[in-house]
Amino acid sequence: MWAQRVTLGWLAWEVSGDPAFVGLIAALGVAPMWLTGPVFGALVDRADILKALRLTSGGMVLLLALAATLEGTVGLGRGGLVAMSLAMGVVVSAHHPVRMSLGPRLVPMAEVPSVIALSALNFNLARLLAPVLTGIALATVGAVATLWVAAALFAPMLFVTRWMNPRALPDEDPEPLRARLLTGARYIARTPLARRAILLTFLMAVLLRGYLELLPVMAEGIHGRGATGLGWLTASAGAGAVLAALGKAAGLRRRGLLGLMLVAGMGALLGQGLSGSWVATLAWTGLMGFASTFAGVSLQAMMQEDLPDGMRGRVMSLWVVVGMGAVAIGAGGMGWLAGQVGLPTTLIAAGVLGLSLLALLLPRWAGRTT
Repeated sequence: MWAQRVTLGWLAWEVSGDPAFVGLIAALGVAPMWLTGPVFGALVDRADILKALRLTSGGMVLLLALAATLEGTVGLGRGGLVAMSLAMGVVVSAHHPVRMSLGPRLVPMAEVPSVIALSALNFNLARLLAPVLTGIALATVGAVATLWVAAALFAPMLFVTRWMNPRALPDEDPEPLRARLLTGARYIARTPLARRAILLTFLMAVLLRGYLELLPVMAEGIHGRGATGLGWLTASAGAGAVLAALGKAAGLRRRGLLGLMLVAGMGALLGQGLSGSWVATLAWTGLMGFASTFAGVSLQAMMQEDLPDGMRGRVMSLWVVVGMGAVAIGAGGMGWLAGQVGLPTTLIAAGVLGLSLLALLLPRWAGRTT
């Protein structure tokens, strides 16, 4: 998944040289979560989850193979990149609730917290390794071969399901799709911790993860480092993410640490905008990767540990909708603004905005569970 996103972002920069278009491609890759994510989440709560996993994985294999074929023949161009990013975004919007529902159902309930932590660690190890390898692949064998490799890496998911035995869903009276969606929304609305988690997720995703979608602009447009530089930047973010996941797995849950990490991440945005050094850029990006992952894993674990299996898909799909949809807003908005005033000025404004909002919100929640 990371290889595909990095490759499409790099192709968008090569085709256009325009940070706004790079932001658009990043945004289109996650924007479908707003519409289709909740629907797929509600369907996952009643569907054959192994069949759903095969369908989403097979869809990604087909789309990546098509993208590789088109890029290797006539070239994707702007229109092709827009179409592919949007189509992959739809498939990913189905894959996320499947992924987040399946893992906890493969183990006894007492082991669900450990599965959540290990899942976050696995995801962020991929976030570390895939961008580095993708950057190297783009610089050596090119985008076409990289897309074929990404397609091949999704293929095993079509076969491993034969060894999986997820816990059966509880028997429930069938509900219309709309009623299932409303049940998930009511759960969040009635749970104070879930409401705070949703709000903080939105803020973090718009600003911190929105910037991380614009790394091709930072790598080439600001520092002239090309595909290899993009690999190092994304690897820096991934390294911070892995450290955060390891910290969470080791039990770092001190009160106030979540707020501190969010403040550090927003401060890193400000520092990134003020810095012109490549080494400092790597360091600030790593800090943002750490802060965003620490917050994301914390908020995901708090929302998911006590969820019944029969509601896990729809509730967590709404959480993903907020997180991924906010990334679309952040990437698109920051990309557009960077095209007008430059990326450094955009990052300074984003950092100031984030710190200001946290200064308003965090004192109100001081001493509470979050």
